[in-house]
Amino acid sequence: MAHTPSRRVLLASVGTGLTTLFSGCSASEAGRTPDGETRIREYAVEFTRSTGERPPVVALPDTADDGVTDEASASTPDRIFSRSIGNETDAARVEFADEATNVAAVRRLLAETAFAEESVFVYQTEIQECYRLKLIDVSRDADGDPDFQFCQVIRDAQTPCEREVRDAVAAFVRLPFPGEFGGYSIGRSSRCRPVRRAEHNGSESA
Repeated sequence: MAHTPSRRVLLASVGTGLTTLFSGCSASEAGRTPDGETRIREYAVEFTRSTGERPPVVALPDTADDGVTDEASASTPDRIFSRSIGNETDAARVEFADEATNVAAVRRLLAETAFAEESVFVYQTEIQECYRLKLIDVSRDADGDPDFQFCQVIRDAQTPCEREVRDAVAAFVRLPFPGEFGGYSIGRSSRCRPVRRAEHNGSESA
């Protein structure tokens, strides 16, 4: 009589295989991603979140087509946007909604950034109320352009939420290089995959 492995046995076998895969030497462990990008080890991230119609970031300094900041004006950003902040003047002109969370930590990250050598990348997006956004990886391609990988994690059971409701969340990521890069890419997954953790500071998610 043939015996078919149970589902529990199969899952255990898969888990063992994954353990073997991630325990071996890999490009990620050498500081590079499987695509050959350089993984950024030292970055800092803080998140701010808001409910309702107003997103957490409600004002940013205007930037002309040539990339020069208009110091006399500020614009209301879209609910979903991304851009870099490369100097103290721009950092001081970021404004937050009254109901935004964790604003003090975000302002501290901006204030402590050495803009001569560092920059801050801002990514604001929407997320279901029952989930939180998490930054799991930052890397840099051959042209020096950054790549950000986010995922979403279900919030703890004590947090009241509705699956149909969407919040707005903004990630402020301090990078260990100036913001004068030609482009960037952002990836977002509905689940958090295992990655080799970078050395970074700040809040895990929001």
